[in-house]
Amino acid sequence: MFQGLHLLIPAKADPERDAVARAWEVGGGTVLRVDRFWSPPEVEPAKTRLYGNDTFCLVLAQKLGLTLESPVDDLLLSVDASWLGREVLGSTLAQVVTGPFPRFIKPQVPKLFRARVWNEPEALLEECRGVDPKTLVLSSEVVDVRAEARAWVLDGHVVTSALYEGEGNVSTARSFLDTVAGQTRLPPACVLDAAWVEGSGWVLLEANAAWGAGLNGCDASEAARCIAAASHT
Repeated sequence: MFQGLHLLIPAKADPERDAVARAWEVGGGTVLRVDRFWSPPEVEPAKTRLYGNDTFCLVLAQKLGLTLESPVDDLLLSVDASWLGREVLGSTLAQVVTGPFPRFIKPQVPKLFRARVWNEPEALLEECRGVDPKTLVLSSEVVDVRAEARAWVLDGHVVTSALYEGEGNVSTARSFLDTVAGQTRLPPACVLDAAWVEGSGWVLLEANAAWGAGLNGCDASEAARCIAAASHT
């Protein structure tokens, strides 16, 4: 399955990455654990794939001339509203602090500040000190989440899924996310998260890049197939 392909992962041990590494090797591929990711090993880029945290993958992709496949940052603003089960709005940081609170707020570009429920604008402004007021954010009303599920998607179909928070029916979560995957413009491989919201059922929570997502209970072998499709020359 992965014959002739090198998978570059961070050198630091991690149970989920280690599981993916084992699956990659069982599939005939080679795993290289990289410590100095700013100085990549001598590998043929066309036969190299990446899996790790954002900085690790972004730097290596630049060094090796690889393209990382990721869902668009504003995906939630373009999907069927019935899949969301809540009001989701796009705005700038400057605009969102003038709106109603409490509110779940996250940057469209991940990791610029913590994604969470913010109870008042003052705390958010303190968190975002130094962040450009024009930074694009997503905000949503606060809902009662009872469970969360993750699905790894390859070519528009869910290949593995699991609950990672709360209690719920993983089969119905997978069916819902398979519908979303089949009717949404997504990269060749990605990860979708769903939440069980009281009164709405399963709703789309967010989309993530396969090259940087944790397993969250999903099958490592199927996730590895998605990771293989998530970076390329």
